[in-house]
Amino acid sequence: MFSRLRRAHYLFAASLFGLLGFHVGVWAVQLAPLSAGLRLDPAALGAAVTVAAASGLVTLFAGGALADRVGRRPVLVTGFAGTGTAFALMALAGSFATLMPAVLLYGLSVSFVDLGANTVGSAYEQAYAVTAMTGLHAWFSAGALTGAIGSATALAAGVSYRGVYLALAAVMAAGLVAALVADIPAPPAAAPGRPPSRRSGRAVWRIPAVLFAIALISVTFFGDGALESFLSSYLQRTLAGGVLLSGLGIASYHFASLLGRLTATAVLRRFGERRVVTASGLLAAVGLLTAVTVPDAAGAIGGLLLVGFAIAPVVPTTLSLAGCSAPGRSGQAVATTTAGYSAFIISPLALALLILTSLAIASVRAENLVHVMRPGGIR
Repeated sequence: MFSRLRRAHYLFAASLFGLLGFHVGVWAVQLAPLSAGLRLDPAALGAAVTVAAASGLVTLFAGGALADRVGRRPVLVTGFAGTGTAFALMALAGSFATLMPAVLLYGLSVSFVDLGANTVGSAYEQAYAVTAMTGLHAWFSAGALTGAIGSATALAAGVSYRGVYLALAAVMAAGLVAALVADIPAPPAAAPGRPPSRRSGRAVWRIPAVLFAIALISVTFFGDGALESFLSSYLQRTLAGGVLLSGLGIASYHFASLLGRLTATAVLRRFGERRVVTASGLLAAVGLLTAVTVPDAAGAIGGLLLVGFAIAPVVPTTLSLAGCSAPGRSGQAVATTTAGYSAFIISPLALALLILTSLAIASVRAENLVHVMRPGGIR
């Protein structure tokens, strides 16, 4: 039975993941109206998202030692304050040039929130000797679902995207207050005279299971980056679905992820990691192929449901396998797999360049066709 302190610790950790997910849902829906409001082409949108992801990667790599040195509370306070300020600046941005500083600040700051949430979750597990990260990540999915539906509803009701950004800044301010006053769980102190062991052997990134984990997480994050960056624009512009249907599509993805994370533990226990990861990859491929090939929004949303459900257990399962593959160095192995997050940075820019290249090729072919069909040519 939970004590009052343990319940407070869990609710605080869950609220962090919920807020983090809420902002992700809003962010994904907002990209299309932001792009339209500032008249950003796919390359500019991809560049903006890439700047946010790249700056966030710097924070993730450097923030671990900072959290250990100064504690989790300063990291969370810095993250919520910076993220809220970034959203306020996005609401005021009037051009691509004024948007970029806000996006840069967002990337640097929100990764502190991400890092803080995961370290608090890890501290909760260590303090109470339980496995809780899967459940906490389910709170993330629930928050993303709520944020996507809420922001899409607000936009459909006539609230401007700038107003939504200001509301999101207020939500981050609430997170800041919680981080300032909450009782934060702390992991048990290490036993005196027991420094961490350093087993000799090859570097963890050379262990086959870790290399496999990096590759698998790279594929997963490449898809996540692409979906988060362009899904809203795809549903609204290509399929003419409207802002509300766009929000429903994004929300459906996070709802499916929520279901996947809630059921992942039982499925893994029954079928094992290898079968689950293999089935996840196959189902995700089918879902993504369906989402991008069907001519209507309903079919695309159905494909996204399958993708979200399929890949939900991939990242936590892969991280677990990487940790088990390096006894005595599981922390290093899990940290090394974060290299796969770089795919999240690459995917928006890569897809934007692919779109522009395709448009250029189509333009050249159209010009050649017009030349052939001029008087004297083929009609």
